[in-house]
Amino acid sequence: MTVRHEGPRLTNHGRDPAVPHPRSVPLEPPRGAADLPRYLRALRRLGDADDLAAAYAGCTIAVEVAGREGDAAGLVAAYSQRSSVSRRSGDLPAAARDAEAAAELLAVSGAEPDGATAALLLSRRIAVLLDMGDVDRAGPLFAAAPFGGDLPDDPEFLLLRYVRGRLHGAAGRPGDALADWYRCGERVAVRRFDHPGVLPWRSAAADVLTGIGAAEAAERLVAEEVALTRRHGLASALGRALRVQGRVLPGAAGLARAEEAVRVLQGAPRRFELATALVDLGELLHRARRRPQARRVLRDGLELAERCGSPGLAARARRTTRGRST
Repeated sequence: MTVRHEGPRLTNHGRDPAVPHPRSVPLEPPRGAADLPRYLRALRRLGDADDLAAAYAGCTIAVEVAGREGDAAGLVAAYSQRSSVSRRSGDLPAAARDAEAAAELLAVSGAEPDGATAALLLSRRIAVLLDMGDVDRAGPLFAAAPFGGDLPDDPEFLLLRYVRGRLHGAAGRPGDALADWYRCGERVAVRRFDHPGVLPWRSAAADVLTGIGAAEAAERLVAEEVALTRRHGLASALGRALRVQGRVLPGAAGLARAEEAVRVLQGAPRRFELATALVDLGELLHRARRRPQARRVLRDGLELAERCGSPGLAARARRTTRGRST
C-alpha cells in the first residue's frame, strides 16, 4: 500500500541544539522499511537507557525512511517512539504533535485498533496529556478507545495499564489506580523485568497511598524503589524515586530526600522530571516555612515547567508561590 505522508514536516520540527546529527546514532541505519522494526526496537532500548538525544535522532531517521517508502505502519511506530523520547526529554508539545501524527496514520496502517501498537500509542498519548495536567482530555481519550475491562498482560498493554493507573489517580480514584499498579507489579515480577526506569509502579502507588493515609505501606514501597534504583538504576529513575520519597516521608527526612532528588536529576536528561522535583521541593520548603528559599526553587520549577510545556505543573508552582500549596 502506498501512503502519502501528510504529517508534520520534518523541517518544521524545531531541532534542538542538544539533539545530535543523525550520523551520531550508535546503530546500523535501517536498510529500508522492512528493517524498521529491528531499528525501532534498538531505539527503544536507547531511550530506556536515557540516551535520549541519540534515540531522538534515530527516530527522525526512521520517520524519514518510512515516509520515503510510504510505509504507514513504520510511520506510526516511528512517530510513536519519537513522541516517547520527546516526552522523556521534557518537550511535551513536540511529544503531543508526534503522538497525534501517529494516531492519524493508525487507521490506514493496517494495525488492529485494539492491538499492541494501538495500546502502546494510546499509553503515550495519555501520558503526555497527564504530564501537561490535562486530565479532562485524557479521560475521554481512554474512554473512547476499544480497551474496556481487563487488559492483557503483554508488555505494551502493561504500560497502558500503568498509564491507566495514572489517569485513575489524577481523577481521584485511588482504589482503581492502586489495583492497576499492583497488577503491574505482579506481572513484572513474573517476567523478571522489574525496571523502575520503565515502569515505576512502586513510587506511583506510594504517592497515592500517602494521599489516603496509608503512610507505612507508602514508605515501604518507595523505599524499595529507591533501593532498586540506587543499585542498578539510571539517575532519572533514582531521582524520581527520591522525589516521591520526599513527598512520602514526614518532616526533615522528606525534605532531605526531595533536595537529593533535585541534585540527582540535575545530571539527568529528563527535564520534566526535574521540573516536577523542583516544584515538589518548593512545596515542602513552603510548608516548612522556609519561604525565601521556597520562592527561589518554585521560580526555577515554574520556568522549567513552562519550557517543558506543562500548564498543570506551572499552575501548581504559581499556587504554592501565592501561599496555597497542595
